[in-house]
Amino acid sequence: MKKHLPEYFEVLKHSGYLLLARLFTRLASLPFLLYAAARLGPPLFGVFAFTLATVDMLSALGDFGLSRYGARTLVRDVNGRSRTAGIILVLQLAASVVLTAAVLVALLAFRPEPVRRDVLLLGLAAAFMSSFIFTTDMIFTAFKRFGASAVFAVAGRVVYLAAGFAALKLGYSVVAVTAAFLLGMVIESALRMIYTAWRLTTFSFKSSRAEMTAFVRGTIPFAVGAIATLVYFRADTLIMEALRGDTDVGIYNAAYSFFSFFVWAPIVLSRTLLPGLTRRFAEEPEAAERINWFWYRMVGIAGVPVAFAVTMTAGPLFRLLMPATYGDSIIALQILIWSIPALMMVTVGFNALVVTDREKQVTVATVVTALTIVVMDFILIYLFGVKGAAVAMVIATVAWLIQVHWLLARSILAAGHGLKGAFLLPAAGGLLMAAAALLAAPLGLWPALAAGLVIYSGAAVGIMLIGRKGQPEEAVD
Repeated sequence: MKKHLPEYFEVLKHSGYLLLARLFTRLASLPFLLYAAARLGPPLFGVFAFTLATVDMLSALGDFGLSRYGARTLVRDVNGRSRTAGIILVLQLAASVVLTAAVLVALLAFRPEPVRRDVLLLGLAAAFMSSFIFTTDMIFTAFKRFGASAVFAVAGRVVYLAAGFAALKLGYSVVAVTAAFLLGMVIESALRMIYTAWRLTTFSFKSSRAEMTAFVRGTIPFAVGAIATLVYFRADTLIMEALRGDTDVGIYNAAYSFFSFFVWAPIVLSRTLLPGLTRRFAEEPEAAERINWFWYRMVGIAGVPVAFAVTMTAGPLFRLLMPATYGDSIIALQILIWSIPALMMVTVGFNALVVTDREKQVTVATVVTALTIVVMDFILIYLFGVKGAAVAMVIATVAWLIQVHWLLARSILAAGHGLKGAFLLPAAGGLLMAAAALLAAPLGLWPALAAGLVIYSGAAVGIMLIGRKGQPEEAVD
């Protein structure tokens, strides 16, 4: 086992920069979002949250799967990088222009109230700027310039948060906060484009129509998957706006802000694994399989105590930081957070399937998940409101994990990489953790939390040791 540790942790050399950058931006963004929620109140915070969800959706449509497909192409085709970069930039800008025009027509047709109209216009501009961020991020991933990507992401977020805090402190409303968000996007986009052209690659625009057409065809599975993923993440906000209105959207997104804080870790891990695993699967398939299985199990094991800790502390934190109007956010967060262990495993498994050219199967699984959450959202939000949206997220995430694990078991994972090590043993550790917390509950919240986490830490060691039994000898020696 020891001789394989360096290959397991090699990814951390690259992940470290992005993990630290994401940690900073999430730590800084969370208090800002909570402050904005408290200052704006549920209805106006709901307008802001709805706009951010709309920006995410439009950005996914504009990206059209180009960033993930492009990163894989750049890793494999070193000599054609400038041409690939040019193709992606042209296609993303073209998609953004079409989307911008379509949304502007929709705004003219529906004529929303002035505040919502102004906020959506600013959000639309931010979605357009995301074209440059997606393009350069793909290039940074291929060149392993994770440090530069981290610096520019932090710079854009600092501008956004500083301007946003100033706007709220001076008493400006949601339009000014959205303008701060756009300003951060503009700064980050400009820095990324300058660095890319100066230090990494030029953008060649000499590609033929045949090359452009082939590239578009190649991105289609990635595009469908990217859009379906955004539907999974943001459909709840859009559907809740339609069924329940701004106030419920604001209450739900106060909980979602906490939940999304924990989503960045598997996403960053997935992105930084991509270049290395792409090469490793081509050169050493068995080594790549070991690395994937290690991280697949580890993120699932790590996600259980995170969900447990957030569940126990959600009530005190919300009562300390938020007005009483956000009371329903507590139970929503306590439900939402149990999506995290499954979601962490999905992101790592998803990545392994993509680097082995199984993006079509992954796309089908992601579309099924998106359809699941849309159906569940319409039913459960209509019946139970904020709590229903949280339950729908958990149901859809578990459905997604079942599909991804089935695909892994059929294609990549060797014998012995099965249900016991991935699911049953972590679940047993979670039950022990809950039992320890219940026994310590009379002593208070924090002793109960500490007891549960200590027991789970010990159980996790056993999980790793027991999970190794039955694997092929070459995977554990």
